[in-house]
Amino acid sequence: MGYDNDDKFYPFQEIWDAHMADAQYDFQSVDAMDAESIGTPGKRTFRLRIMQANNSAALWVEKQQLAALGEAIPRLLDQLQSPDRHARGDAGHIVNFPDDPTVDFKVGRLALGYAASEDRLVLLAHALEAEAEAEAEAEAEADDDDDASPPTFSCRFSREQARLLSNSCADAVAGGRPTCRLCNRPIDPEGHMCPRSNGHHKVPQRESDEG
Repeated sequence: MGYDNDDKFYPFQEIWDAHMADAQYDFQSVDAMDAESIGTPGKRTFRLRIMQANNSAALWVEKQQLAALGEAIPRLLDQLQSPDRHARGDAGHIVNFPDDPTVDFKVGRLALGYAASEDRLVLLAHALEAEAEAEAEAEAEADDDDDASPPTFSCRFSREQARLLSNSCADAVAGGRPTCRLCNRPIDPEGHMCPRSNGHHKVPQRESDEG
């Protein structure tokens, strides 16, 4: 079963340890992770914040990528039939995030997977700059394999951490807008037409690419 869209978000895939070891930065099992938006509506930037021991990562993403990640997580969790092997209390919160994180880059592609041997979800990120270089090399070699280049960053996290991250992604994308109790869609300042109430919904006004 797969999930795909036009925002450079990978389909679901099973990702093994050997693949994850190829990443330039591997945070292994993280302590805490969340998503945040910075700035005012229409001019916002978005990033994932990840903490692991003394390491930290700021992964800058597009709004559409963050929304896709937030929606993909529960879809993947619903596919898992095995019991959760990790304590539900292991999902910490980020209190102080450093101004100069260990890893800091703009993401070109994201991948979400599952490592069955560890019962943890896996996040892979390809830096936008590295992605452009890899595409240029692939064109020169007439190679269309998008997976030829290793990811820039990888990390693993528990199911409970994944649920918190999914909620955090939704909150960051919504930008604090109130949520409709019927359809769970954010309510825009100019109004909201709920698909659950009358079978139609108004397409919300799109924000700029930056926010």
